[in-house]
Amino acid sequence: MKRLTLKRLHLNSLRIQITLSVLIMTLPLTGMLLYNNFYAIDVVREQVADSYKNTLSLYMNQIDSNLNDIDSYINTIAGTGYDLIALKQAETDDQYYMSKAYIFNKLSFDMALFKLLGSFFVYVEERRDYMDVYATGVSYEEKEIVQAHITNMITQQKLPKGIRTKRWQHTQIGQEHYLVNIVKSGDVYLGGWVKTDELLKPLSALKLGEGGTTLIADDQGESITNRSLVDNDGINLRKNVNEHYLSGSDRKYLVVGTESYRGNFSLVAVIPDRNILANLPYLQRLIWLITISSFIVIPIGLYLMRQVFLIPLKRILLAMSRVRGGDWGVRVNAELGAEEFKILGFSFNSMMNEIQTLRVNVFEEQLNKQREELQRLQLQVNPHFFLNALNIVYNLAKVKNHQLIMEMTMSLIKYFRFLFRSNTSFVRLNDELQHTRHYLSIQELRFPEKLTWKVDAPDYLTDIPVPPLVIQSFVENSIKHAVTMEESIHITVYVGFENEVDGSMMKISIKDTGKGFEDKILRDLQAGKNIENEQGERTGIWNVQRRLKLLYNETVSIYYGNDKDTGGAVVEIIVPTQPVMEGKR
Repeated sequence: MKRLTLKRLHLNSLRIQITLSVLIMTLPLTGMLLYNNFYAIDVVREQVADSYKNTLSLYMNQIDSNLNDIDSYINTIAGTGYDLIALKQAETDDQYYMSKAYIFNKLSFDMALFKLLGSFFVYVEERRDYMDVYATGVSYEEKEIVQAHITNMITQQKLPKGIRTKRWQHTQIGQEHYLVNIVKSGDVYLGGWVKTDELLKPLSALKLGEGGTTLIADDQGESITNRSLVDNDGINLRKNVNEHYLSGSDRKYLVVGTESYRGNFSLVAVIPDRNILANLPYLQRLIWLITISSFIVIPIGLYLMRQVFLIPLKRILLAMSRVRGGDWGVRVNAELGAEEFKILGFSFNSMMNEIQTLRVNVFEEQLNKQREELQRLQLQVNPHFFLNALNIVYNLAKVKNHQLIMEMTMSLIKYFRFLFRSNTSFVRLNDELQHTRHYLSIQELRFPEKLTWKVDAPDYLTDIPVPPLVIQSFVENSIKHAVTMEESIHITVYVGFENEVDGSMMKISIKDTGKGFEDKILRDLQAGKNIENEQGERTGIWNVQRRLKLLYNETVSIYYGNDKDTGGAVVEIIVPTQPVMEGKR
C-alpha cells in the first residue's frame, strides 16, 4: 500500500506532468513523421518485391515447362515406346546391343530438344549395364562421378521419392547439385538430370544491385546455390518463400521467392535492402533530419524549463523534505530564480525562523520538566534508605550494643553527608564507590558474619562522572532480597571498560551469591516493566532505570540475570564514559 502511494505521488509530481505535457504535444508529430517514413519504405519494398516476384514467376514457369517436357518424354519412352521393351526382351547379346544402340541414337537425337537437360541415362538392372547420353560441355570427370552416384542410388534403392507433380528431386553429387528424374519400367530404369547452375543462367541478366543474387533453395529452406552468401550474412530461407520478408544479421536483405511445381526446389532472389531504398534518399533524409531535430529540440526545451522552473521548485521541495527529516536549520537561497520563486523563498525562510524560535522555547520547557522529574526521582531515594538506617539503629539499641551503635552512627554520618550533597545529576565514580562502601559497612554491622563484600575499580576510572546512588541502590536491593540469617552471602562490585580497545563505554557489575532473581521477576526486569513488592510499593530498581534513561537517553543498557556458577543475581550497567553534563544540555 505504501509503495502504491509513493508511486501515485511520483506520477502526480509537477515535473512528471510538465514533461508529459511537452511529450504529448511533440511526440505525436514525431511519431507521424516516423510512421510516414516507415510507411514509404514499406511501400517501396512491397513494389520491389512484387516486381521481382513476377519476374521470378516468369522464369520459374519457363523452367517448369522445360522440366515438364523432359518428364513427359521420359514417361512416354518408359511407358508406351518399344525401345525399352526390346531392350528388356533381348535374348541374345546381339539383340541387346542392337536395342541399346537404337536407344542411344534416339536419345542422342532428341537430346537437342531439351536445353536444360544435362544427360539421359538408362540402367538395366539384370545386366548391371549403365548407358548415358550427355549434352555438350559435360566433362569426363563429371560423367564418372554422376554415373557412380546414380548407379549406387538404383542398386541401393535410394531413389528420390517425389510426388506425382514433382518428379524432379534435388540431390547432391560431389560438390555439385542436380535435379534428377528416374522412371522404372520393369528391370530397366530411364531418367535424366539437370544441373542446378543451368537453371540460374537465364537469371544472370536480372539486376539485383550490388551484393544481390539469385539462388535455388530446397523444400527444407536450405540453400543449394550461393550458400556462402546465405551463411556469411545470416540469411534465413523459409520453407515457404511465397511471401517476401527481410532477413540478415549485419546487413538486411529482402528475400523474394517462388516455388516450382515440377520439383522440390524454389527460385529465390536476395536483394540488399539499402539498394531498394536508394530510390528515395532525399525524402528519407528529410524525414530523418526532422525526426532527429525533434529529439534534439525536446531535451533542450525540457532543460530550459528545468533551469527556469523545476530547479527552483526542487530547491524548495528539498528544503521542506529536510525539515520533515528533522533539519530545522535549513534555509532556501531566495536570491535565485524568477521573482515568484524569490517571494516564495523569502516566505519559507521567514516561516522557518519563527518555527525554530518556537521549537527552542518548547525544547527548553521540556528540558526543565525533565530536570524536575530527575530531581524528584533522586529525592525519592533519600527517605527510602533513611528509614532503613533508623531501623538498624533501633535494632542495635535493643541489644544495647553501644560499640556497634557508635560505629553505625559514624558510618551513617559519612553516608548521609554524601547523600545530602548529592543533588546533582553526576558525581565522581570514586565518591559513588566510597559511598557504597560506607553503606556496606553499615549493613555488615547489621548482619555480622553473614555479609562479606568487595568493591573494586581501576584508578584510571575513578574520575569518570556517574549518576549518584545508582550502585548503592542495586547493592541495597541485593541485601534486601539475598541476605538472610541462615546463610552468608558475598557481594561484589566491579567497574571496568566494556571494550578495552574502544574505551567509550564503562560497565558496572554488581553480583551476589544469593538465590538470584525469580523467573517472573527476571522476565519483567528484562522487558523493562515496573516491579512492585508484595506490599504494592515500588522497588528502587525502577527508580534507577528511570534516572538512567533520563540522563543517558538510549545510550545506556542494563542486563539482569543469574550467575551460572553461584545462582546469585547479576546486574550489569553499561554507560558512556563521557556523558552530556547537566550544564551543557
